[in-house]
Parts: sequence; structure tokens; C-alpha cells
Amino acid sequence: MDRIVIDQSKIRVDESIKAKMKPGSEFPRPLSWWQKFVPCWLDASEDASGHIVLAPNGRRADGHVYELTPAIRRREMKAAARFLSERLYLDFSDAATAE
Repeated sequence: MDRIVIDQSKIRVDESIKAKMKPGSEFPRPLSWWQKFVPCWLDASEDASGHIVLAPNGRRADGHVYELTPAIRRREMKAAARFLSERLYLDFSDAATAE
């Protein structure tokens, strides 16, 4: 797994949360929102079909750049899924993975 692809049309929001959401904060959200809220070690972009693509970029917050080996890439993708599930409340339990 070298990237996370999010099809925002498949994101479902629980009704109890939907009642508390501010107007305009529904999904799908623009690319600029994803770029603002993902950690600095991930790049957010859009693919040709409009899906959000999150991929590690090999940078740390202090400006250090490091090589992305396959093992580091896998570790960072697991960390990205954990970050999204803990902070943005997205559930990746039934997500499809591709190598």
C-alpha cells in the first residue's frame, strides 16, 4: 500500500453527527480542506476521477527530507490510516487495499 485513495461519495456520516455539523462542512470536501488537515508528512492531491489521494512525501515538520523505502512507505501509510481514524473519525476497517 503506497497511498490512500478516498472516494468521498462513499463517505457516510452518522445521523447523530450530521445533526451537529455546521452548514458547508458536509462531504465531499474540497482538496484545499484535505491539504490543510492532513499531517505535513502526507501530500493530498486529486486523481483524474476526483478522488482524494494521500501519499507520503518523505518530509518532516522540521524540514528534514528522508528516503521513502518500501518499509517506511508502508509504516507511514499505516500511520496515515490511524491518524485519519483517530482525528477525522474515518473508519478504514472495510477499506480495500492495493499494492
